[in-house]
This record gives sequence, structure tokens and C-alpha cells, in this order.
Amino acid sequence: MRYPCPGNCGVAATRAHSGYRTENIAMSANIKEQVVDFDPATGRVLHPPRHVFVELTSRCNLACVHCPKDFGAELDHPALDMTLEVLNAAAPYLRQARFVNLNMVGESMLYRHFDEAIGLCAEGHAEVSFNTNGLLLSEARSRHIVASRVHSVTVSVDGIESNEPIRGVDYATLRKRILQLAAAKERAGSALPHLAVAFTLMRRNAGELARIVADLAGAVKLHAIYVQPLVVYYESLRGENPYRQSDVEAHVARAKEVAAAVGTNLVFFRSALEDDERNRKVGLGQIGQASGRYGCIDPFYEIKIRSTGEIMGCSYGLMPGLRVQEHDLEGIWNHEWYRTLRRHLHRQEFIGRCAKCPYVHGGILSQEDPVRVGVKHSQEARFFAGGYQSGGVA
Repeated sequence: MRYPCPGNCGVAATRAHSGYRTENIAMSANIKEQVVDFDPATGRVLHPPRHVFVELTSRCNLACVHCPKDFGAELDHPALDMTLEVLNAAAPYLRQARFVNLNMVGESMLYRHFDEAIGLCAEGHAEVSFNTNGLLLSEARSRHIVASRVHSVTVSVDGIESNEPIRGVDYATLRKRILQLAAAKERAGSALPHLAVAFTLMRRNAGELARIVADLAGAVKLHAIYVQPLVVYYESLRGENPYRQSDVEAHVARAKEVAAAVGTNLVFFRSALEDDERNRKVGLGQIGQASGRYGCIDPFYEIKIRSTGEIMGCSYGLMPGLRVQEHDLEGIWNHEWYRTLRRHLHRQEFIGRCAKCPYVHGGILSQEDPVRVGVKHSQEARFFAGGYQSGGVA
């Protein structure tokens, strides 16, 4: 089974995660396409990956019910930390990248060499960002993040009442951690890191989105709140598919109104919603990977390195069978596997898993395509406690 990048945990959102600067807000949504130098005849990209994701650890201190990796089971993705050997093998990618995200699966700050990883990135010119569940944002850690000039930190928050059944931690705790990091910035007189929130939109929490926007953006300066629809990995969560919810657009519209009133950016991406970033003439830049020119921008723009050193070819989990310990950067980035995939995508040919990718296509069926039939998440009892039932159309 191929293991997908966890779109439900906010790693996608740390594409603001990807560190687009505030002054880029007025740039058009094809910002990534504008900086790709691609040769269609050979399938080669004539520059290193602009954006590198590094899974420092696949361990986590939460068990979010929508995460594709059930942290109650190993499946095909063992819980482990990246060795220093692998981290050093990844160094050429980090030094040449424009943006680096220190997470994929797992909680980055659990990694025992987290500070060394930030220092390694500082040897290049990348803007360093990471997504977090927020629990480890202590006062001391917040001070160090600010002092290290980390460019952006995105905290995953999935509701007010709903956050605890979904993620296993109460909203008040995360709110306190976010304000704590903001206070560390203020004391240091620093504009960095940009603070953002990632929100996974589902039936259970859609009505809480506007309240999250009002409460958090009213309490702290947020660079953005990033919203991505749930991708359904467990059969019991089919009823949480937001595209099956008749009033989801109304909830989105209400949240948009509140965001405008409090002056924060509310960005919908990797979705088929009317307010998705690809439907805007201006915005924060291209965050999702849908591309008019390249079909999917991921294999032209970015690369993902798992804790094992394995390369993940896209956010939906295509695996070329390559490792940073065994090939140099050029040998991986312009390997025949990548060049073949790029040629297909450039011709708008979505083959195999690409044809049903929820991150590019969106919609009821593609959101449920990766469902693990018969597999239950270890924390489903928590999610369904109190008589809650995951329904169909609201």
C-alpha cells in the first residue's frame, strides 16, 4: 500500500507553510509555474527542487482521527526518527532550496535533533517552516523558534468543541500555546515567525470555522488560516466528507465574512469549493498543487524526504523507490521516474492514482478514494463518544 502525505494533518497547509512572503499576497495564483524551468522534450527540470519537505520524525504525540497514519498501528510507515546520516544526505537539498518544511507525518518538535535541523537549513537561503499540533510550544521552545528566525509556524486546529474528539487535545490548550508563541515574538521585537492555523474541514466542525476565525484572529495576528477539506481514509468517516454536506458553502461564506471583518487571510485550497485559491485572480500564491500548465505542480517544484530517506514524489504519496542515501540530488530529481511522470502531467494525462487525486481534482468521490475499507482508526471511540454519529448530507 502506498502511504499518502497526510493532507488532513495540516502539512499541506504549511505550504504557507511554504513561506510565501506577505508582500506576495497580490501575486497571481500561478506563482510556482512562473519559476519552473522545464524541458518538455526530456522531462527534466533545470533547477533543484524549490521546496523541500523533510520528515524529521514519523512519531507523534497525538492520534488525530482523520490522520492517514493510525498512530495505534504501524501499517507500512514505522514510527521512527530520521538518522543523522539521512539528515546529512539531505543537506544538499536543504542548502539549495528556496523553502524548507520540517515535517510530513509526525510532530517535528519530537525529533531530538530538531535544533540541528534548523541550523543545517540556515547554511542555505531557505525560509524554514513547519506544521505542529502545538503541544510542544512551551515558552522555552517558543523563544528558541523566534531566535532561530524560523519563517513560519502553522498550528493545526480543527474546532472549538470538536478539536478534542478529532485531535485528542482541547482547544483552550492550543489557543494558549499559539498566544505564547505570539508573545515570544512580541518580546523579541521580531516579525518572525509568521503564525498560521491549519483547519481540516469536515461535517463535524464546519459550523465552528467562523468562530475559530473570530476568536484566534481577534486575539493574535495570524498570517493566515488555511482550510482544506477532509480526505477520508477510514470508512466510518465517509459521512464527514464536506462535499456531502449541503450547507458547507454557507459555512465557508460565513467564515469568509468574519475573516474580512477581523482582517486575516482565509485561504481554501486543494478543494472544489467556490472560494478555493485556484478560483481567485489574486491571493497568497499557489498553495495547492493543481496547475493549468503542468497538471500537478508537485513533481516540478518540490520534493519530499521521509524519515527513512525514501523520496515521496507527490503529496498523494507516489513513491519512485529512491533514497537520498543512494543517489545524489540530480540523480533523484531528474531520474527517469520523475521525467516520465512530468511528461504525462505536462500533457494533462492523469494516469493511475493521479486520476483520482483529491488534492488536484477534489469532490465527493475523489475525497473517498483512499478509504481503507474495513480499517478502523484506534481513536474512533473518542470521535463518536457522547452519542455523536457521522451522518451523510446535513
